[in-house]
Amino acid sequence: MELRQLEYFREIANTGSINEAARKLNMSQPPLSYQIRQLENELNVQLFERTHKGVILTAAGKLLYDRAASLLDYARSTELEVSQTGKKRVLRIGITPTTVGTVMPFIAEFSKKNPDVNFEVHDGITYTLYDYLQEGIIDISVVRTPLRLDDVESAVLHSEPMIAVSNPEMPSERRKSLILEELVHKPLILYRRYEKLIMDAFHAQNLVPEVFCLCDDARGATLWVKEGLATAIFPQSMEPLCEGLTCQVLDEPDLVTKILLIWQKGRKPTAVVQDFMDVCLK
Repeated sequence: MELRQLEYFREIANTGSINEAARKLNMSQPPLSYQIRQLENELNVQLFERTHKGVILTAAGKLLYDRAASLLDYARSTELEVSQTGKKRVLRIGITPTTVGTVMPFIAEFSKKNPDVNFEVHDGITYTLYDYLQEGIIDISVVRTPLRLDDVESAVLHSEPMIAVSNPEMPSERRKSLILEELVHKPLILYRRYEKLIMDAFHAQNLVPEVFCLCDDARGATLWVKEGLATAIFPQSMEPLCEGLTCQVLDEPDLVTKILLIWQKGRKPTAVVQDFMDVCLK
């Protein structure tokens, strides 16, 4: 199995068409089909089902599609790192959407002190970046609790509360902070990553909230808030995305989350990772 074959396979899966994939890859259709047949023969599985509308992934194809992304990312990362040897150091870091605002000042300071370092950034949810770390695709990651820490080393960068975000035109208490009881009769938007944490906090107080919407994208959820549809509950570091909205801290100890640096357990950090950690944890 060659990396080139994986790239061809991913392009066909993304387009759903061998002809379209061939066009994007700037090659003709017959050699592309031949490479996929070779890959299927080598793996002894069928990767695509051919239909009159194009191709769709089989169960085996779906599994390879998920694994191929990690393999190709790792290969590109290794190629970059090797090509930069003796020229530039490379810091491979994972960052979640809700931790960007917290980690950027550290990155800026580190970059000024280490102009010989380039960055390879992987964006994703905490669990995806956790897997990338274990697979060696990244060297270090910025994540947020709740998170299982058995298989990683970790250090706390910052702790912060959750905030309630609402349309200024919606009736609400005009205080800097709220408690959960004051939200129990309001329609709520919950960021799915923190659904269990938030619901557990309500239930611990025998409160049953009205969940209007569960979402995976906090940025998109702010648009729902701007329309006055509901009140969202986010980590406080999302506040810069809430311009023009009312943000109130939730005075609830159970909803305080920690932003962590994590790296592989039992593995000594490389020099560039250690330099970054020194800036973050001084």
